[in-house]
Amino acid sequence: MRTLLLGLPLKQAEAILSEEGVYPQVSETHAPRREKKDGGTLRVVFASDDGKQLVAARFFDPISDPQP
Repeated sequence: MRTLLLGLPLKQAEAILSEEGVYPQVSETHAPRREKKDGGTLRVVFASDDGKQLVAARFFDPISDPQP
């Protein structure tokens, strides 16, 4: 697993990989009680050794993502 990518925003991780000529397949996961549309920042929670597969989940920042 490419641990240096873990926790990064998805766009940042994709940019790092694209500099290496790698364009990963991205899967999104979410908590059972949350839907994909609930907001938050997509962050990498898994990155394969070759960087060709990423799994991202949404994380909330209470300061920049205020809840109604």
